[in-house]
Amino acid sequence: MLSSRESMQQCDDLPMTALRYLVPGALLTLVVACVPACFAQSMSSTELRNMTATDFQRHIDEEGAQQFVRRLIKDIDPHSPEEPNYDIVLEHVAEGSNGWLHAAAAIAPYTDATFSQGIRIAIADALVVNPTGVLKMIGTEEHFDEACGYPFVRQTEKYMLQHRREALAALDRVHQPALAAKKESCRKSLMDLPTATASDANRPSTEARN
Repeated sequence: MLSSRESMQQCDDLPMTALRYLVPGALLTLVVACVPACFAQSMSSTELRNMTATDFQRHIDEEGAQQFVRRLIKDIDPHSPEEPNYDIVLEHVAEGSNGWLHAAAAIAPYTDATFSQGIRIAIADALVVNPTGVLKMIGTEEHFDEACGYPFVRQTEKYMLQHRREALAALDRVHQPALAAKKESCRKSLMDLPTATASDANRPSTEARN
Protein backbone atom coordinates (compact mmCIF):
# COMPACT_ATOMS: atom_id res chain seq x y z
CA MET A 1 0.00 0.00 0.00
CA LEU A 2 1.43 3.38 -1.01
CA SER A 3 1.48 6.29 1.40
CA SER A 4 -0.40 9.47 0.37
CA ARG A 5 2.89 11.24 -0.30
CA GLU A 6 4.15 8.44 -2.52
CA SER A 7 0.90 8.30 -4.45
CA MET A 8 0.96 12.05 -5.09
CA GLN A 9 4.56 11.89 -6.28
CA GLN A 10 3.57 9.27 -8.81
CA CYS A 11 0.51 11.16 -10.10
CA ASP A 12 2.40 13.10 -12.72
CA ASP A 13 3.64 9.89 -14.27
CA LEU A 14 0.60 7.68 -13.86
CA PRO A 15 0.71 5.98 -17.29
CA MET A 16 4.34 4.88 -16.82
CA THR A 17 3.65 3.80 -13.25
CA ALA A 18 0.75 1.65 -14.37
CA LEU A 19 3.05 -0.32 -16.65
CA ARG A 20 5.19 -1.30 -13.69
CA TYR A 21 2.33 -2.87 -11.79
CA LEU A 22 1.38 -6.34 -12.96
CA VAL A 23 -1.10 -7.14 -10.21
CA PRO A 24 -4.53 -5.67 -11.05
CA GLY A 25 -5.36 -5.11 -7.39
CA ALA A 26 -2.20 -3.06 -6.85
CA LEU A 27 -2.88 -0.98 -9.95
CA LEU A 28 -6.45 -0.32 -8.83
CA THR A 29 -5.22 0.80 -5.43
CA LEU A 30 -2.78 3.21 -7.06
CA VAL A 31 -5.43 4.75 -9.30
CA VAL A 32 -7.96 5.17 -6.49
CA ALA A 33 -5.39 6.75 -4.17
CA CYS A 34 -3.78 8.94 -6.78
CA VAL A 35 -6.54 10.50 -8.86
CA PRO A 36 -8.43 12.33 -6.06
CA ALA A 37 -5.14 13.58 -4.63
CA CYS A 38 -4.06 14.94 -8.00
CA PHE A 39 -7.34 16.73 -8.62
CA ALA A 40 -7.39 18.22 -5.11
CA GLN A 41 -4.09 20.02 -5.54
CA SER A 42 -4.26 23.74 -6.28
CA MET A 43 -2.61 25.02 -9.45
CA SER A 44 0.29 27.46 -9.35
CA SER A 45 0.15 30.71 -11.29
CA THR A 46 3.42 29.84 -13.03
CA GLU A 47 2.02 26.52 -14.23
CA LEU A 48 -1.11 28.20 -15.53
CA ARG A 49 0.74 31.06 -17.20
CA ASN A 50 2.83 28.60 -19.22
CA MET A 51 -0.11 26.36 -20.06
CA THR A 52 -1.32 26.00 -23.63
CA ALA A 53 -4.98 25.90 -24.56
CA THR A 54 -4.56 22.22 -25.43
CA ASP A 55 -3.20 21.44 -21.95
CA PHE A 56 -5.96 23.47 -20.33
CA GLN A 57 -8.61 21.61 -22.30
CA ARG A 58 -7.03 18.30 -21.36
CA HIS A 59 -7.51 19.16 -17.67
CA ILE A 60 -11.16 20.01 -18.37
CA ASP A 61 -11.72 16.72 -20.20
CA GLU A 62 -9.98 14.61 -17.56
CA GLU A 63 -11.32 16.27 -14.42
CA GLY A 64 -14.61 17.69 -15.60
CA ALA A 65 -15.13 21.43 -16.07
CA GLN A 66 -16.76 22.06 -12.69
CA GLN A 67 -14.13 20.17 -10.71
CA PHE A 68 -11.32 21.83 -12.64
CA VAL A 69 -12.69 25.32 -12.00
CA ARG A 70 -12.79 24.53 -8.27
CA ARG A 71 -9.17 23.44 -8.36
CA LEU A 72 -8.21 26.43 -10.48
CA ILE A 73 -9.36 28.95 -7.87
CA LYS A 74 -8.58 26.80 -4.82
CA ASP A 75 -6.71 28.56 -2.01
CA ILE A 76 -6.48 31.92 -3.81
CA ASP A 77 -5.07 34.46 -1.38
CA PRO A 78 -6.35 38.00 -2.12
CA HIS A 79 -3.31 39.41 -0.34
CA SER A 80 -0.78 37.41 -2.33
CA PRO A 81 1.53 39.33 -4.69
CA GLU A 82 0.95 36.56 -7.23
CA GLU A 83 -1.57 37.25 -9.98
CA PRO A 84 -4.80 35.33 -9.30
CA ASN A 85 -5.28 32.27 -11.47
CA TYR A 86 -8.54 33.48 -12.93
CA ASP A 87 -6.83 36.66 -14.18
CA ILE A 88 -4.24 34.55 -15.98
CA VAL A 89 -7.01 32.52 -17.63
CA LEU A 90 -8.72 35.74 -18.71
CA GLU A 91 -5.50 37.00 -20.27
CA HIS A 92 -5.25 33.78 -22.27
CA VAL A 93 -8.86 34.06 -23.42
CA ALA A 94 -8.44 37.71 -24.42
CA GLU A 95 -5.57 36.67 -26.70
CA GLY A 96 -8.30 35.15 -28.85
CA SER A 97 -7.00 31.77 -29.97
CA ASN A 98 -9.71 29.30 -30.91
CA GLY A 99 -8.46 26.85 -28.29
CA TRP A 100 -8.81 29.33 -25.44
CA LEU A 101 -12.22 30.46 -26.69
CA HIS A 102 -13.49 26.88 -26.57
CA ALA A 103 -11.94 26.43 -23.12
CA ALA A 104 -13.72 29.57 -21.91
CA ALA A 105 -17.03 28.19 -23.15
CA ALA A 106 -16.41 24.96 -21.25
CA ILE A 107 -15.66 26.52 -17.86
CA ALA A 108 -17.90 29.60 -18.01
CA PRO A 109 -21.08 27.95 -16.61
CA TYR A 110 -19.18 26.94 -13.45
CA THR A 111 -17.54 30.27 -12.59
CA ASP A 112 -18.59 32.69 -9.86
CA ALA A 113 -19.89 36.21 -10.59
CA THR A 114 -16.45 37.86 -10.72
CA PHE A 115 -14.84 35.20 -12.88
CA SER A 116 -17.92 35.07 -15.11
CA GLN A 117 -17.89 38.82 -15.73
CA GLY A 118 -14.19 38.64 -16.48
CA ILE A 119 -14.83 35.99 -19.13
CA ARG A 120 -17.38 38.25 -20.81
CA ILE A 121 -14.85 41.08 -20.93
CA ALA A 122 -12.08 38.79 -22.20
CA ILE A 123 -14.34 37.55 -25.00
CA ALA A 124 -15.17 41.12 -26.01
CA ASP A 125 -11.44 41.84 -26.15
CA ALA A 126 -10.88 38.65 -28.15
CA LEU A 127 -13.33 39.91 -30.78
CA VAL A 128 -10.74 42.50 -31.77
CA VAL A 129 -8.05 39.85 -32.17
CA ASN A 130 -9.99 36.92 -33.63
CA PRO A 131 -13.37 38.14 -34.89
CA THR A 132 -14.00 35.00 -36.93
CA GLY A 133 -13.41 32.73 -33.95
CA VAL A 134 -15.65 34.76 -31.66
CA LEU A 135 -18.46 35.05 -34.20
CA LYS A 136 -18.45 31.27 -34.64
CA MET A 137 -18.87 30.84 -30.88
CA ILE A 138 -21.84 33.22 -30.58
CA GLY A 139 -24.93 31.16 -29.85
CA THR A 140 -23.00 28.24 -28.39
CA GLU A 141 -22.59 29.62 -24.85
CA GLU A 142 -24.31 32.61 -23.27
CA HIS A 143 -21.10 34.44 -22.35
CA PHE A 144 -20.34 34.79 -26.06
CA ASP A 145 -23.69 36.42 -26.73
CA GLU A 146 -22.33 39.63 -25.18
CA ALA A 147 -19.17 39.62 -27.29
CA CYS A 148 -20.44 42.46 -29.45
CA GLY A 149 -21.70 44.53 -26.56
CA TYR A 150 -19.93 46.47 -23.83
CA PRO A 151 -19.53 44.23 -20.78
CA PHE A 152 -16.70 46.39 -19.45
CA VAL A 153 -17.04 47.44 -15.82
CA ARG A 154 -16.62 51.12 -14.86
CA GLN A 155 -14.76 52.07 -18.02
CA THR A 156 -14.58 55.54 -19.55
CA GLU A 157 -16.48 56.52 -22.67
CA LYS A 158 -13.12 57.09 -24.35
CA TYR A 159 -12.20 53.47 -23.69
CA MET A 160 -15.46 52.17 -25.12
CA LEU A 161 -15.20 54.37 -28.22
CA GLN A 162 -11.75 52.98 -28.89
CA HIS A 163 -13.02 49.45 -28.40
CA ARG A 164 -15.82 50.11 -30.88
CA ARG A 165 -13.37 51.38 -33.51
CA GLU A 166 -11.10 48.37 -33.07
CA ALA A 167 -13.95 45.85 -33.05
CA LEU A 168 -15.61 47.32 -36.15
CA ALA A 169 -12.27 47.27 -37.97
CA ALA A 170 -11.86 43.62 -36.94
CA LEU A 171 -15.29 42.74 -38.34
CA ASP A 172 -14.25 44.19 -41.69
CA ARG A 173 -11.70 41.38 -41.89
CA VAL A 174 -14.43 38.72 -41.77
CA HIS A 175 -15.53 37.62 -45.24
CA GLN A 176 -17.07 34.19 -44.65
CA PRO A 177 -20.63 34.06 -46.07
CA ALA A 178 -21.72 31.71 -43.29
CA LEU A 179 -20.92 34.41 -40.73
CA ALA A 180 -22.56 37.30 -42.61
CA ALA A 181 -25.68 37.42 -40.43
CA LYS A 182 -23.71 37.25 -37.17
CA LYS A 183 -21.30 39.85 -38.48
CA GLU A 184 -24.11 42.30 -39.29
CA SER A 185 -25.82 41.69 -35.95
CA CYS A 186 -22.52 42.24 -34.17
CA ARG A 187 -21.93 45.47 -36.06
CA LYS A 188 -25.34 46.81 -35.05
CA SER A 189 -24.70 45.93 -31.41
CA LEU A 190 -21.36 47.69 -31.45
CA MET A 191 -22.92 50.85 -32.88
CA ASP A 192 -25.25 51.03 -29.88
CA LEU A 193 -22.62 52.52 -27.60
CA PRO A 194 -23.87 52.90 -24.00
CA THR A 195 -23.67 56.33 -22.40
CA ALA A 196 -20.99 56.62 -19.71
CA THR A 197 -22.34 57.31 -16.24
CA ALA A 198 -21.10 60.22 -14.16
CA SER A 199 -19.07 57.90 -11.97
CA ASP A 200 -17.48 56.35 -15.03
CA ALA A 201 -16.57 59.74 -16.46
CA ASN A 202 -14.86 60.72 -13.23
CA ARG A 203 -12.50 57.75 -13.29
CA PRO A 204 -8.88 58.47 -14.23
CA SER A 205 -8.24 58.46 -17.96
CA THR A 206 -5.28 56.13 -17.42
CA GLU A 207 -7.75 53.23 -17.55
CA ALA A 208 -8.15 53.81 -21.25
CA ARG A 209 -6.06 51.66 -23.54
CA ASN A 210 -2.62 52.90 -24.44
